[in-house]
Amino acid sequence: MNTVMLTAAASPKAGAPVDMPRCPACSNHGDAYISAPDYNRRLSPQVFAYFECTACKLIFCDPVPDDLGAYYTEDYYDLPADLAAHGARARALQQWKIDTVLRFAQGGRLAEIGPAYGLFAHLAKVAGFDVTGIEMDARCCTYLRDVVGITAVQSNDAAAALPALEPFDVIVLWQAVEHLPNYHDVLRAAAAQLKPGGVLILDTPNPAAFQFKVLGRRWVHLDAPRHVVLIPVETLKAQAEAAGLEPVWLTASNISANGFNGWGWAHTFKNYFGDNILGSAAHFGGRVLGKLLIPVERTGWRGSTYTAVFRKRAIP
Repeated sequence: MNTVMLTAAASPKAGAPVDMPRCPACSNHGDAYISAPDYNRRLSPQVFAYFECTACKLIFCDPVPDDLGAYYTEDYYDLPADLAAHGARARALQQWKIDTVLRFAQGGRLAEIGPAYGLFAHLAKVAGFDVTGIEMDARCCTYLRDVVGITAVQSNDAAAALPALEPFDVIVLWQAVEHLPNYHDVLRAAAAQLKPGGVLILDTPNPAAFQFKVLGRRWVHLDAPRHVVLIPVETLKAQAEAAGLEPVWLTASNISANGFNGWGWAHTFKNYFGDNILGSAAHFGGRVLGKLLIPVERTGWRGSTYTAVFRKRAIP
């Protein structure tokens, strides 16, 4: 396990510039950090500004577009044709997720925030969990209910949706927390809705990634403006502990991070050229570079994503 240092969120600083945006997690002001257009999907020419909180070091987009939902077009969710195709895709792409959950929990009620069309939710159901998905997309919710066969709650505010549900043994956010402008509220709501001894599992882009340092604004995992926050692991750990959660496992070199490393180089390079011959060549070159950089990206805290597992403290 990699060693991480804690950074606690402080109270707003006296004399902070009033014209600078405030951190959505701790309300301290942010310094300009990076800006980028929508390189991944090119849905708008607008350039989006990101700031780094001077206290907790959260990287956050400000302002978050009022029409953020418009950046999730229908093709963002590629619904499988039927349950058989769904199950095959789930096992091929996401078996590591249910394997991770089963290391820390052996059944009970499980909530997934941002399940999309439910690849992981299907695996969790097959593994014996009673699964609820909280998802903003209406088409995905219909698919979750009718094809995957789980409970689906349509909401774009998980912090408001969670308190209306029964407590859970497991809550997961797979590449979802970075999409939530109010992620800190969601974190606290999730902690409150876990049973004592329950686990919260998150997988999210790593702002300390080697790729981000090299690629900057073009890094595919920045994904402006859909990724509205990039959360340093130190920050997430401190905030989770403040909500009554104890860290169990933190890593930036598991199956998820290792896979996203190669994917990140390939798709960042492809974005320079688009879906054409040059783009395909750049994609291949990125894959090759990712292989060459394995010794770098799989050591230290340099992976493109990290996975964090927390357990709720038992009641004394």
